[in-house]
Amino acid sequence: MSTETNPQTAVTAEAAAPSGLRGHAARIAPHTPHPPLDPESAARYGNPVLSVRDLKVRFPSEAGVVHAVNGMDFDLYPGRSLGIVGESGSGKSVTSLAIMGLLPEYASVEGSARLGDAELIGLTDKEMSRHRGADIGMIFQDPLSALTPVFSIGYQLREALQAHDRKLSDRAANERARELLELVGIPNPERGLKSYPHEFSGGMRQRVVIAIAIANNPRVIIADEPTTALDVTIQAQILEIIAKAQEETGSALIMITHDMGVVAGVADDVIVMKNGDPVERGTVEDIFYHPQNPYTIKLLSAVPRIDRKSNQPLVTSEEEAVEYRRRLEAGEFDEETEATGPKDFSQEPVVLEVNHLTKKFPILKGAFMKRRIGWVHAVNDISFNLHRGETIAIVGESGSGKSTTLLEIMDMGAGKDLEGEIIIAGKDVTKLSRRERRKLRSHIQMVFQDPMGALDPRLTVKDIIAEPLQSLGWEGDIDKRVSDLMHLVELQPEMIDRFPAAFSGGQRQRIAIARALATEPEILVLDEPVSALDVTIQAGVLNLLEKLKVELGVSYVFVSHDLAVVHHIADKVAVMYLGEFVETGPTEQVFANPQHPYTQSLLSAVPIPDPKIERHRKRIHFESDATNVVYDEGKEPSAYLEAKAKANK
Repeated sequence: MSTETNPQTAVTAEAAAPSGLRGHAARIAPHTPHPPLDPESAARYGNPVLSVRDLKVRFPSEAGVVHAVNGMDFDLYPGRSLGIVGESGSGKSVTSLAIMGLLPEYASVEGSARLGDAELIGLTDKEMSRHRGADIGMIFQDPLSALTPVFSIGYQLREALQAHDRKLSDRAANERARELLELVGIPNPERGLKSYPHEFSGGMRQRVVIAIAIANNPRVIIADEPTTALDVTIQAQILEIIAKAQEETGSALIMITHDMGVVAGVADDVIVMKNGDPVERGTVEDIFYHPQNPYTIKLLSAVPRIDRKSNQPLVTSEEEAVEYRRRLEAGEFDEETEATGPKDFSQEPVVLEVNHLTKKFPILKGAFMKRRIGWVHAVNDISFNLHRGETIAIVGESGSGKSTTLLEIMDMGAGKDLEGEIIIAGKDVTKLSRRERRKLRSHIQMVFQDPMGALDPRLTVKDIIAEPLQSLGWEGDIDKRVSDLMHLVELQPEMIDRFPAAFSGGQRQRIAIARALATEPEILVLDEPVSALDVTIQAGVLNLLEKLKVELGVSYVFVSHDLAVVHHIADKVAVMYLGEFVETGPTEQVFANPQHPYTQSLLSAVPIPDPKIERHRKRIHFESDATNVVYDEGKEPSAYLEAKAKANK
């Protein structure tokens, strides 16, 4: 489908703006709706509720003008969903902010966005506030910053309602607010109205943001990465609630996301953006089954999937993507049969053994004279082993104990309230002295989630990679070792005198991997190593990790909430819930035939980037009253006893 803009309908507001209004577009008088981009869609769905033509957004910068959005066109019809997808910096969010009139004063906006016959581009903030929340509701990515921390949830909902209906009484507004919380699935909505944002979890806060967005039955809902920071089951619930809210209000939806699986499940039509340009648009079926643009093909080919496993490396460039698709369509290989069975590592030596590991944290009460009233069993009696060249993935949602497990392994048993064995290089490190543990430190290294936070910004890349070598008394040529490591992680050795800020996120993670490999460890502990990266950058890092495993024989303990990534990289998997391993086994076996209800729930919640599959999947919900909190006898809080009594009834 053509991505060209319609010059006939483009409005250059910047040129028409008086000198005092330069930076924001000048106000454009109301017009009749734009001629439809697709007459066939207009005949089927009626007049579009929102029409955008030749939208352009520019920002000034020290390096020159940044063209954030270049000629965006679309028609959004009542009840329909439009997915806008692309990587970081593609212009997705800037498009939505331009429509909402939320860009900063220095932004230059050109073009047209018509809500019915009302032109939005060029309205003053006061004029735009009549439409925000009433005609267009927005669901932001970070619910904590979208909600005011000093006001109750009830107050913020009433404010959203009464801002557009001055005659609405407090009592009526309160009742409507309660209905909204009930609609979005907040348990005990009466209590929820009196609560504050910090008292809710991330998923519950996002439900509140959705309630505020739909409070006045808007004609358009814009959801800007609404599930990015959420666990996979919470993400699935939020997407279900957005669909329910859209159905209740009859709204049209703009879903902005980088997740192709979310697009497959939600969108009717899709626009793919790259560097501010809409490079391809069409129905969701057109985009997923007949993509034309190499960038679209790359996005689809770079995504690991939970429903199939291939031995082919993930695609990282447009050239690779086009060739991959050509080979696939020519029948040179079949994605369904490309994968081989699980590898047998039983003959390889065991490099890490964890036996009955338990980690507890005390629950303290009292402002000054703190006393213990119980324990949180963050890790409870887990065991596993890891062979040379093998990858074990530990998966689970927030609070399951994954990161605590990693930290205790890396701490080598030096912490308090720890039980069990951690055996590295044949030695139980929990029984060793600090000096003996230090000697074993070179055997196991860690790669963190946020490379920018893990790399010292004051040091050059050379110093960062050389630091562990110097710390552990490396006797060889450090400069040569650093150069070799840069080659190993596919970075140019000439870059070693630069600082971390000069690199992209993917390059910084490669530097972090090089640093971790500096001491030739047998084990790499990887804590969400690709979760902060765009899909094609993620694919490159995953390909690198696979290559290093083959070349160096290194073993991985891999923690991730992304089950598709786990399916791609792991040889075996342990599913963690409330500090316990509820299911373990070879990755293919666990993913193909999960036994525990929690595992089934996790896998059913992962979106698959295929519309036909994703829209007919059955969601499995897992509910449990289990807890990893154990109170000392006679010291249970009253709220805990009440909840326990209610559960027993």
